[in-house]
Amino acid sequence: MKKLILFLIPTLLFVTSVWAQNTHTEKPLNSIPFIEETVYIHSNTSTLVTGETLYYKLYCLNTVSKNFSNISKIGYIELLDKDNQSLLKQKIGFNNGSGVGDFFISGNYKTGSYKLIAYTNWTLNKTAANVTRLDLFIINPYETPPTSTITKDIPIVKKNQEATPSENDKIELITEKKQFGNREKVHLRLNAKTDDVRNGNFSVSVRKIDNLPVIQPINAVAFQNSAYGKTAENDKKSTFLPELRGEIISGSISSKSNNENVKDKTVALSLPGKNFDLKIAKTNHEGKFNFILDRDPASSDAVLQVVENNRDNYIISLDKKEANTFKSLHESPELHLDSSMKKDIEERSIASQIENNYYQLKNDSLKKQSKTYPFFHPLQIEYILDDYSRFPTLKESIVEVFFEMYYKKTGEKYSVHVRDFNSKGETFGEPMVMVDGLLIQDTDELFTLDMQHIYKVSLINKTYIYGPKTFDGLINFTTKNFAYTTNASGDFIKKVTLQRPLIEKKYFAPDYSVNPNQRIPDFRYQLAWIPEINFQNQESSIDFFTSDVKGNFEISLEGFTKKGEPISIKSTFSVE
Repeated sequence: MKKLILFLIPTLLFVTSVWAQNTHTEKPLNSIPFIEETVYIHSNTSTLVTGETLYYKLYCLNTVSKNFSNISKIGYIELLDKDNQSLLKQKIGFNNGSGVGDFFISGNYKTGSYKLIAYTNWTLNKTAANVTRLDLFIINPYETPPTSTITKDIPIVKKNQEATPSENDKIELITEKKQFGNREKVHLRLNAKTDDVRNGNFSVSVRKIDNLPVIQPINAVAFQNSAYGKTAENDKKSTFLPELRGEIISGSISSKSNNENVKDKTVALSLPGKNFDLKIAKTNHEGKFNFILDRDPASSDAVLQVVENNRDNYIISLDKKEANTFKSLHESPELHLDSSMKKDIEERSIASQIENNYYQLKNDSLKKQSKTYPFFHPLQIEYILDDYSRFPTLKESIVEVFFEMYYKKTGEKYSVHVRDFNSKGETFGEPMVMVDGLLIQDTDELFTLDMQHIYKVSLINKTYIYGPKTFDGLINFTTKNFAYTTNASGDFIKKVTLQRPLIEKKYFAPDYSVNPNQRIPDFRYQLAWIPEINFQNQESSIDFFTSDVKGNFEISLEGFTKKGEPISIKSTFSVE
């Protein structure tokens, strides 16, 4: 009895959360007067040349407490052109109110002005005036620039100039000297002057200063003064739920004949594969449903389906999240180029080409994902088939190997079931049946499986409650290549590709102390991008190496203390 209670507690919690998630849509979101959340962007630059990479960090902040927000667990970033058309969109998972991402500037982007927009699902309910944006310039030297960007006059936006070192009473940036040689180690010390800095959240960029036009991005101090001074009014047409526990995937079902009830219907979302997951939810009175996905597994290929006996009478679809928030954003500053910038553009273009040619030797690495277990772990009984005499068909395997499983044939239809010998023996209801985590409703297709391709079978021979649905047991077949595809088809089932949060990276950094005579060219303009700064006691340190590029470089630190106080520091050094 104790085992049953332990099993039901997390299950009931899950059922409650699904119910709350779905019934939340019944409440008028526009009854909330203010959206007390905003996002700050710290990027490595605001001017990019084709072939370079934009690095950024998002800070999710509460505009009332002036601290990190504990509401949204997912952030979004979009690149918009001058007509406010979205060119790129990324999802970012937040850890303690912040997340990191990057994207490559390909040759598809034309020379001109762009906007980088950051938001959460919750902040999409705000009016356009409250949207966080970062204006960018992109220069594509492989195309003839628009005539509007060429001028003989002085550019409207100032050229990149050496930053004036800034001081504050929170953090001190210290390098052992102000001038370095090529491929020389730079030891940067960060001294915390107050205790609240130690548990703060900061990021550091080290990048070359050149003569190209630049839009000075708003720093953390100015952002807080600006964002917190506004009234973030909730849009009267608000429809976007806060992603409190993780990524929300929403959709709806509709009746083909309009005669079928769409309320309280079961829908499932499978993320099949080696590390699989399955989510089940109920629809509301409008046929709408919501799934909350875990960060791991990070699979993007999914199968969505109605789980009902009359499933062929329904059409299932995912929502398209399109907000009108960005339509009215005002234009970015215009980019103006003149002949004095030709050398800098050529040098940066050549440098990016060289770096990209050696990408395989300098590529970033993905951070190791946390180990995941099937959602039914550790309740399952497992049969690894190589431990037994193999049989070619499922029928024979059930009879000879799978002690707790049996099958029935009614007319021309097959079904599989489980036995619980500790209670009543055979069960007559339907178990949850999966192959590689993909929910299978028509178990006829299992009997065409070539059992030589099955690695193992996991089963639970007791009543299993998952989400809003009760099953008479559970059976999962794991294939050797984890790539099973179902034969099921119809409007009730849909294969979709989900946009998932970016997997965190460990960014490449050369170490010339290990191989000082390395002959690989090094034309990095971006010497370091450290998105997470951790203070040990009162001090933290960063070691990086200069490249073969000479000139002046800027160190930029942005972030917020434990108490939510903004910090923005800049310092410079030269490479000769």
